[in-house]
Amino acid sequence: MYDTDEEQIEALKKWWMANGNMLIGGLLIAVIAYFGINFYKDTRLAQKEAASSVYQSLVELATETQSLSGDKLAEANASISTLKKDYADSTYAIYASLYSAKLAVESGDLDLAASELNWALDQKIPVSLQQLIQLRLARIEFARGNEGAALKLLSNESGQQKVGFEEVRGDILLSQGDTDGARLAYQNAFEAAQAANLQRPVLEMKLNDLVAN
Repeated sequence: MYDTDEEQIEALKKWWMANGNMLIGGLLIAVIAYFGINFYKDTRLAQKEAASSVYQSLVELATETQSLSGDKLAEANASISTLKKDYADSTYAIYASLYSAKLAVESGDLDLAASELNWALDQKIPVSLQQLIQLRLARIEFARGNEGAALKLLSNESGQQKVGFEEVRGDILLSQGDTDGARLAYQNAFEAAQAANLQRPVLEMKLNDLVAN
Protein backbone atom coordinates (compact mmCIF):
# COMPACT_ATOMS: atom_id res chain seq x y z
CA MET A 1 0.00 0.00 0.00
CA TYR A 2 1.09 3.57 -0.64
CA ASP A 3 1.02 6.32 2.01
CA THR A 4 0.34 9.18 -0.42
CA ASP A 5 -1.12 9.78 -3.84
CA GLU A 6 2.30 10.92 -5.02
CA GLU A 7 3.83 7.57 -4.09
CA GLN A 8 1.08 5.71 -5.95
CA ILE A 9 1.56 7.90 -9.05
CA GLU A 10 5.32 7.39 -8.91
CA ALA A 11 4.85 3.60 -8.68
CA LEU A 12 2.52 3.65 -11.68
CA LYS A 13 5.09 5.65 -13.67
CA LYS A 14 7.78 3.09 -12.86
CA TRP A 15 5.48 0.20 -13.81
CA TRP A 16 4.60 1.90 -17.09
CA MET A 17 8.24 2.53 -17.91
CA ALA A 18 9.00 -1.14 -17.27
CA ASN A 19 5.94 -2.66 -18.98
CA GLY A 20 4.38 -0.02 -21.22
CA ASN A 21 6.16 -1.01 -24.42
CA MET A 22 5.25 -4.64 -23.88
CA LEU A 23 1.61 -3.75 -23.28
CA ILE A 24 1.43 -1.54 -26.39
CA GLY A 25 3.16 -4.23 -28.44
CA GLY A 26 0.67 -6.83 -27.26
CA LEU A 27 -2.26 -4.58 -28.12
CA LEU A 28 -0.82 -3.85 -31.56
CA ILE A 29 -0.37 -7.55 -32.23
CA ALA A 30 -3.97 -8.22 -31.17
CA VAL A 31 -5.29 -5.43 -33.40
CA ILE A 32 -3.18 -6.54 -36.39
CA ALA A 33 -4.28 -10.15 -35.89
CA TYR A 34 -7.94 -9.14 -35.68
CA PHE A 35 -7.89 -7.09 -38.86
CA GLY A 36 -5.61 -9.62 -40.57
CA ILE A 37 -8.03 -12.46 -39.92
CA ASN A 38 -10.98 -10.42 -41.15
CA PHE A 39 -9.05 -9.34 -44.25
CA TYR A 40 -8.20 -12.99 -44.95
CA LYS A 41 -11.83 -14.03 -44.54
CA ASP A 42 -13.03 -11.22 -46.80
CA THR A 43 -10.41 -12.09 -49.42
CA ARG A 44 -11.29 -15.78 -49.33
CA LEU A 45 -14.99 -14.95 -49.64
CA ALA A 46 -14.31 -12.66 -52.60
CA GLN A 47 -12.19 -15.36 -54.27
CA LYS A 48 -14.90 -17.95 -53.71
CA GLU A 49 -17.56 -15.68 -55.18
CA ALA A 50 -15.36 -14.91 -58.20
CA ALA A 51 -14.64 -18.62 -58.77
CA SER A 52 -18.34 -19.38 -58.44
CA SER A 53 -19.16 -16.78 -61.09
CA VAL A 54 -16.63 -18.22 -63.56
CA TYR A 55 -17.84 -21.75 -62.87
CA GLN A 56 -21.47 -20.72 -63.33
CA SER A 57 -20.65 -19.38 -66.79
CA LEU A 58 -19.04 -22.74 -67.58
CA VAL A 59 -22.11 -24.62 -66.36
CA GLU A 60 -24.36 -22.45 -68.51
CA LEU A 61 -22.26 -23.22 -71.56
CA ALA A 62 -22.32 -26.93 -70.76
CA THR A 63 -26.11 -26.98 -70.46
CA GLU A 64 -26.74 -24.99 -73.63
CA THR A 65 -25.72 -27.83 -75.89
CA GLN A 66 -24.33 -31.32 -75.60
CA SER A 67 -21.44 -30.57 -77.95
CA LEU A 68 -19.36 -27.39 -77.79
CA SER A 69 -17.50 -26.00 -80.77
CA GLY A 70 -16.11 -22.77 -82.15
CA ASP A 71 -16.47 -19.71 -79.94
CA LYS A 72 -18.39 -21.55 -77.25
CA LEU A 73 -15.66 -24.18 -76.92
CA ALA A 74 -13.04 -21.43 -76.74
CA GLU A 75 -15.08 -19.67 -74.05
CA ALA A 76 -15.40 -22.89 -72.07
CA ASN A 77 -11.66 -23.56 -72.29
CA ALA A 78 -10.95 -20.00 -71.15
CA SER A 79 -13.16 -20.47 -68.09
CA ILE A 80 -11.50 -23.80 -67.31
CA SER A 81 -8.05 -22.23 -67.61
CA THR A 82 -9.02 -19.33 -65.33
CA LEU A 83 -10.40 -21.63 -62.65
CA LYS A 84 -7.34 -23.90 -62.69
CA LYS A 85 -4.87 -21.01 -62.71
CA ASP A 86 -6.45 -18.46 -60.39
CA TYR A 87 -8.56 -20.68 -58.12
CA ALA A 88 -6.62 -23.96 -58.12
CA ASP A 89 -7.42 -24.67 -54.47
CA SER A 90 -11.18 -24.46 -55.02
CA THR A 91 -13.65 -27.25 -55.71
CA TYR A 92 -14.71 -25.32 -58.80
CA ALA A 93 -11.26 -25.88 -60.34
CA ILE A 94 -11.53 -29.63 -59.76
CA TYR A 95 -14.90 -29.89 -61.50
CA ALA A 96 -13.68 -27.64 -64.30
CA SER A 97 -10.80 -30.06 -64.84
CA LEU A 98 -13.22 -32.99 -64.94
CA TYR A 99 -15.33 -31.18 -67.52
CA SER A 100 -12.22 -30.44 -69.55
CA ALA A 101 -11.39 -34.15 -69.49
CA LYS A 102 -14.91 -34.89 -70.74
CA LEU A 103 -14.47 -32.45 -73.62
CA ALA A 104 -11.11 -34.02 -74.44
CA VAL A 105 -12.61 -37.52 -74.56
CA GLU A 106 -15.39 -36.29 -76.84
CA SER A 107 -12.79 -34.85 -79.22
CA GLY A 108 -10.73 -38.03 -79.09
CA ASP A 109 -7.80 -36.46 -77.24
CA LEU A 110 -7.20 -39.11 -74.58
CA ASP A 111 -3.77 -37.71 -73.70
CA LEU A 112 -5.30 -34.38 -72.70
CA ALA A 113 -8.10 -36.16 -70.82
CA ALA A 114 -5.54 -38.14 -68.82
CA SER A 115 -3.55 -34.97 -68.12
CA GLU A 116 -6.64 -33.17 -66.79
CA LEU A 117 -7.61 -36.05 -64.51
CA ASN A 118 -4.06 -36.42 -63.20
CA TRP A 119 -4.07 -32.70 -62.40
CA ALA A 120 -7.28 -33.15 -60.43
CA LEU A 121 -5.82 -36.09 -58.52
CA ASP A 122 -2.85 -33.95 -57.48
CA GLN A 123 -5.16 -31.50 -55.67
CA LYS A 124 -6.51 -31.84 -52.15
CA ILE A 125 -9.84 -33.58 -52.68
CA PRO A 126 -12.17 -35.85 -50.66
CA VAL A 127 -11.51 -39.58 -50.90
CA SER A 128 -14.88 -40.21 -52.56
CA LEU A 129 -14.09 -37.75 -55.36
CA GLN A 130 -10.57 -39.13 -55.67
CA GLN A 131 -11.98 -42.61 -56.27
CA LEU A 132 -14.36 -41.33 -58.94
CA ILE A 133 -11.50 -39.61 -60.74
CA GLN A 134 -9.34 -42.73 -60.46
CA LEU A 135 -12.11 -44.77 -62.07
CA ARG A 136 -12.45 -42.34 -64.97
CA LEU A 137 -8.68 -42.19 -65.42
CA ALA A 138 -8.43 -45.99 -65.34
CA ARG A 139 -10.93 -46.21 -68.21
CA ILE A 140 -8.91 -43.70 -70.19
CA GLU A 141 -5.61 -45.47 -69.51
CA PHE A 142 -7.20 -48.73 -70.61
CA ALA A 143 -8.39 -47.07 -73.80
CA ARG A 144 -4.86 -45.74 -74.35
CA GLY A 145 -3.48 -49.27 -74.04
CA ASN A 146 -1.90 -48.68 -70.63
CA GLU A 147 -3.39 -51.69 -68.84
CA GLY A 148 -0.76 -51.70 -66.10
CA ALA A 149 -1.39 -48.06 -65.20
CA ALA A 150 -5.13 -48.67 -65.26
CA LEU A 151 -4.90 -51.67 -62.92
CA LYS A 152 -2.69 -49.69 -60.54
CA LEU A 153 -5.36 -47.02 -60.31
CA LEU A 154 -7.91 -49.72 -59.43
CA SER A 155 -5.74 -51.46 -56.84
CA ASN A 156 -6.76 -49.51 -53.73
CA GLU A 157 -9.96 -49.64 -51.70
CA SER A 158 -12.74 -48.58 -54.02
CA GLY A 159 -15.40 -47.55 -51.48
CA GLN A 160 -18.47 -46.11 -53.20
CA GLN A 161 -16.94 -46.88 -56.60
CA LYS A 162 -16.51 -50.60 -55.94
CA VAL A 163 -18.88 -51.64 -58.72
CA GLY A 164 -17.10 -49.53 -61.32
CA PHE A 165 -13.63 -50.47 -60.05
CA GLU A 166 -14.33 -54.19 -60.23
CA GLU A 167 -16.08 -54.02 -63.60
CA VAL A 168 -13.25 -52.12 -65.26
CA ARG A 169 -10.74 -54.45 -63.62
CA GLY A 170 -12.67 -57.34 -65.15
CA ASP A 171 -12.61 -55.68 -68.58
CA ILE A 172 -8.84 -55.26 -68.40
CA LEU A 173 -8.15 -58.78 -67.17
CA LEU A 174 -10.39 -60.22 -69.87
CA SER A 175 -8.49 -58.26 -72.52
CA GLN A 176 -5.30 -59.81 -71.16
CA GLY A 177 -6.71 -63.31 -71.44
CA ASP A 178 -7.19 -63.81 -67.70
CA THR A 179 -10.68 -65.28 -67.84
CA ASP A 180 -10.72 -66.50 -64.24
CA GLY A 181 -9.57 -63.15 -62.92
CA ALA A 182 -12.14 -61.34 -65.04
CA ARG A 183 -14.92 -63.64 -63.86
CA LEU A 184 -14.01 -62.98 -60.21
CA ALA A 185 -13.88 -59.22 -60.77
CA TYR A 186 -17.27 -59.22 -62.51
CA GLN A 187 -18.71 -61.35 -59.71
CA ASN A 188 -17.40 -58.89 -57.09
CA ALA A 189 -18.86 -56.00 -59.08
CA PHE A 190 -22.22 -57.72 -59.47
CA GLU A 191 -22.48 -58.51 -55.76
CA ALA A 192 -21.58 -54.92 -54.87
CA ALA A 193 -24.25 -53.70 -57.29
CA GLN A 194 -26.87 -55.94 -55.72
CA ALA A 195 -25.89 -54.76 -52.23
CA ALA A 196 -26.37 -51.16 -53.37
CA ASN A 197 -29.63 -51.95 -55.23
CA LEU A 198 -28.08 -50.95 -58.56
CA GLN A 199 -29.33 -52.32 -61.85
CA ARG A 200 -26.34 -53.14 -64.07
CA PRO A 201 -27.64 -55.27 -66.97
CA VAL A 202 -24.45 -54.95 -69.04
CA LEU A 203 -22.35 -56.09 -66.11
CA GLU A 204 -24.69 -59.02 -65.55
CA MET A 205 -24.36 -59.96 -69.21
CA LYS A 206 -20.57 -59.89 -68.98
CA LEU A 207 -20.65 -62.15 -65.94
CA ASN A 208 -23.13 -64.56 -67.49
CA ASP A 209 -21.01 -64.87 -70.62
CA LEU A 210 -18.00 -65.96 -68.55
CA VAL A 211 -20.02 -68.26 -66.30
CA ALA A 212 -21.46 -69.96 -69.37
CA ASN A 213 -17.98 -70.55 -70.66
